[in-house]
Amino acid sequence: MHKTKSLLLSMLLSLGLGSAISAQAAVITFDDLPATELDAIPDGYHGFNWGASHMVNVNYFHKDLLPNTGFENGVVSGDYAAFNFLATTSTITGNQFDFNGAYLTAGWNDGLNIEVTGFLNNALLFTQTVIVNTSAAQWFDFNFLGINSLSMRAWGGVPIDPANGGEMFIMDNFTYNEPTAVPESSSLALLLLGVAGILLGRKTRKA
Repeated sequence: MHKTKSLLLSMLLSLGLGSAISAQAAVITFDDLPATELDAIPDGYHGFNWGASHMVNVNYFHKDLLPNTGFENGVVSGDYAAFNFLATTSTITGNQFDFNGAYLTAGWNDGLNIEVTGFLNNALLFTQTVIVNTSAAQWFDFNFLGINSLSMRAWGGVPIDPANGGEMFIMDNFTYNEPTAVPESSSLALLLLGVAGILLGRKTRKA
């Protein structure tokens, strides 16, 4: 009986550990990229492709690049954040993933619209439009589940400086694969507990 209990306990602990590991949300802060003022995010960074070429790539920048603008205010953690280079539509692709949310900020235009769209194999699954300003980063929950392509398009708004208006947005703390349901391994753990009860009950009756 002691061996049976030890085996079941070991299995349950391993399942619990697996659940704990899978429950860790992945947050991309862009602070582990090479130190620079501004550059393109390289393909393969955190397992994603960040654009077809440098001119349409999602770029990253240092918060001191453009002080007193949304570029500075949009950096939530560390010193770096991402932005849509030349105000182009940003496309992020990879293996199937869940896009949970991110902090978004307007670079120059208050009242900037950002249309966020999720695809799976070019089939549109989700779309949501949010409105952002230059004064502070805002967190948005998207919860686009089971996609492999994310498109982010910005338009509109009113420039805070007429000489420097533009439809650029800043993104920080890109969060993906955050669990939204109880892991399947919990069901298996409950099944094992039931089996343990049956086995222990049989051992008790035989004694």
